[in-house]
Amino acid sequence: MDVLTAKTLVSALLVFGIALFSLVSFQHFIAEIVADLRAVRADSASAHRNGQPHSRES
Repeated sequence: MDVLTAKTLVSALLVFGIALFSLVSFQHFIAEIVADLRAVRADSASAHRNGQPHSRES
């Protein structure tokens, strides 16, 4: 394997690794947002069932 081919393969591997890391990070970010929204909705629903008004200030 010549030097140019090796450099190209290493660069492609690095780009692939960065893209994979970014994708996983973005999925985790979206999952955290969804979990937070579900927690707020559940908190709001439980407060409503208990007859307490839901306050936006926490």
